[in-house]
Amino acid sequence: MSFPTSIWTTIRALRKDPERVKDEVVRRYSAPVCEFIRKQGFSPEDSEDLTQDVFLRVCSEEFLEKVDPRKGRFRALLLAVTRNVVSAFRRRELAPTRDRRKTVALEGFDIPVEAEADPDFDRLWTKNLMAQAMRRMRSDAATSALKLQLEGRKYGEIALRLSKSETEVTNYIHRAKKRLRAQIESLIREYSGDDLVRAEIADLVKYL
Repeated sequence: MSFPTSIWTTIRALRKDPERVKDEVVRRYSAPVCEFIRKQGFSPEDSEDLTQDVFLRVCSEEFLEKVDPRKGRFRALLLAVTRNVVSAFRRRELAPTRDRRKTVALEGFDIPVEAEADPDFDRLWTKNLMAQAMRRMRSDAATSALKLQLEGRKYGEIALRLSKSETEVTNYIHRAKKRLRAQIESLIREYSGDDLVRAEIADLVKYL
């Protein structure tokens, strides 16, 4: 099964506990969607509104009836829905005033098994995974060294900042990167069943 039961169990719990869905789905995955829409030339306000529309669709009964959890990847699915929402918004903006609607139905939208990849979206998705993974890592010298490196600091600067030798900094960063990878794999496993974890990492590793 490509989508783990947990992500769909969470989404299907919308009627029973909408706050949980908002916390576990929207909070985790809205950042790359919103930033991707923003890069299409939309204002911050419109980007937020369209992002909300994306997740309203993904959590809707109409959508859940269409989606096959055994096919496709969650990342590709969100990208496909995001593209559909953006296209629908642009069509609506070009339509005569009397034909404009706040929302556009999913009629005619065929959920693809795999959406065409988009490097910008994948880069933003990976950035979001890394941010979540870093927040999950325990606070210690190794994590601090890695954070400084990700900020663009050189090994000598990090050593001075942490009052450590460059050799110690090198070792710290090596250990922290292994922990970071483990956290990223854990995050991927939460939305992309075990059978697709390796393929998902292979697709995203170029952006790490």
